[in-house]
Amino acid sequence: MPRHPIAYALLLLFLPACTAWHVEKGVSPEQLIATKHPNVVRVTRPDSSNIVLHQPRIAAGDSLSGLHNRAPSSVAVSDVTQVAIRKFSAGKTIGLVVGISAVALAVAVVAIASAFEGYQV
Repeated sequence: MPRHPIAYALLLLFLPACTAWHVEKGVSPEQLIATKHPNVVRVTRPDSSNIVLHQPRIAAGDSLSGLHNRAPSSVAVSDVTQVAIRKFSAGKTIGLVVGISAVALAVAVVAIASAFEGYQV
């Protein structure tokens, strides 16, 4: 079996590690949806609970609706204290690259050490 498709699939699984939630300050949910058209938003309510909405949209002018756990859900805009979207995170990306490189180096060292295990000078 070719290894390239497996490698690409693994890279796609690690891709979310390069993003983080960024709170959008000074922007209402209506403005955020209208200007940035995000695919996913995280909404914080007054009780500090969060809800993640996929395919968010403003419904009937006073609620933010979308899919939560694949089911339709909505939150009154007046109940939203914070709204966040996923953005690129340089720190997480650097950490991921360094971590993968360290694992690859460790595997290479073990492979080389095991190849020379029975070798005598």
